[in-house]
Amino acid sequence: MPTFPNHWAGISGSIEEEDASPLDAALRELREETNVGELFEEYFLREKEHASGAVSGDGNGRCVGDNVNGMIRSHIKAGLHVDVISKGSRGAFGGRTIRVYPFALTLPDAEMRHHVSQNLWSEIVMRGTEHDEMKFLTLDEFFDLNPCVPDLKLAFHHATSGAYLDLPDEVRKWEKDRINGAASLARMAISLAAKYSDENCSLGGYIIATNDINHKKCSMALSIAMLRPSMVPIVNIMKEFEKRMQLETKKQDIEKDLLNSLSSDGLKCVELGVDAVMTRYNEWESMKQRQTENTYTSKDFVVGTFSRSSTLKFIIEQLTKKLEEIRKNSTDPLSEQFTKKLLEIKKYSTDPSKTASKIQIICSQSTPGDEGKLMAADIPDASWLSDDDFAHELRNGHINIVIVGADCILHEGRGVVNKVGTAGLASMCKKSDVPIICCADMWKLWDDIHPPPLEDIFELIPMDLFDRVLVPTD
Repeated sequence: MPTFPNHWAGISGSIEEEDASPLDAALRELREETNVGELFEEYFLREKEHASGAVSGDGNGRCVGDNVNGMIRSHIKAGLHVDVISKGSRGAFGGRTIRVYPFALTLPDAEMRHHVSQNLWSEIVMRGTEHDEMKFLTLDEFFDLNPCVPDLKLAFHHATSGAYLDLPDEVRKWEKDRINGAASLARMAISLAAKYSDENCSLGGYIIATNDINHKKCSMALSIAMLRPSMVPIVNIMKEFEKRMQLETKKQDIEKDLLNSLSSDGLKCVELGVDAVMTRYNEWESMKQRQTENTYTSKDFVVGTFSRSSTLKFIIEQLTKKLEEIRKNSTDPLSEQFTKKLLEIKKYSTDPSKTASKIQIICSQSTPGDEGKLMAADIPDASWLSDDDFAHELRNGHINIVIVGADCILHEGRGVVNKVGTAGLASMCKKSDVPIICCADMWKLWDDIHPPPLEDIFELIPMDLFDRVLVPTD
């Protein structure tokens, strides 16, 4: 390639103005530099013929381009970005940090074997003038390949989410956890990085550009970061762990400090969440106390949530505790502002027994993983409903507020990443006029304009679907 002559590289290029995302840029480069699109198109047509005996296309027997792109997208996987620092390139990239967004395309060779060719990869041809030669390699051959553009092998491991790294069983078990939330998994990651920090992972000849030129290993912290890229606090805290290791800080001190930082930031987030829910509670209580005896309802204040989050668990526990203090006429209220709101509530009360209603916690089941059901088991006196029953309660005004967590807060308000189902829940709240708030700590702030790679269990939610997104400012 022009910037690194006589070096092996993957299919690559710059993100152009026409590209809506790094994935769109990757698909464009794939079309420009290879004939993979045509091979997928041929497969699509043959699959149509095989399934229905008819071909859907443009009238000339060719498949519509969007269908081909959709098919390729279903076989492509994004990895955590790689920041490449190199002084050895020519031209505009020399001496700059280049952010690489890696993707791995899996060719459905087994499926296509009877439709296109015996081996799909043998039909791929190179296009354009940027490259002089193309060849197909086994993994062992690839790991021994030299010379390569900087961080090519690291980009491969990122694109494949560390699937080919030799990691301890304990780390692999942690990687498969789909029950615990990001904060809990980040705490586990810190302990794992400290425990296995002396066991670097071979990258098959990969050389870390910012370290000693002979270093051909990836640290445990950076290896862990690439395993769960959608959970941004894990990525951020592992990068911080590695940064401090490079400064030769003792790993025990790093572990202690980062665990304390997670706890401290988490508590700030909890305080914001409690204040937001209490504001809603006081408004609801005040309105209820204004009602006449004929319209008065004794229903509890209901907080709804779903999924499993240690942050939400602490928020709910603090809410329950504070409301119990109110009911017992505690002299230790949350704050002066809280005391003022409580006095306003009492001003409208003609019956002390009707002041400070109980709080009820309802968790949506969150199928298929049942994380909401597990969340209800974590919280004393909480209950859970099936997702359909939870939606029914929400639509009928039986839930007063919904709180959710987040795995990532995107740069400049571009959205929130959280468990699949959050967007539907937020839309339902909007239609039902039920406020929904999102709570996140500062470790969940993402430093890129593009979303992180999304695992199957996560989705991107527009920021305006939430009434408030709460993140501590310092």
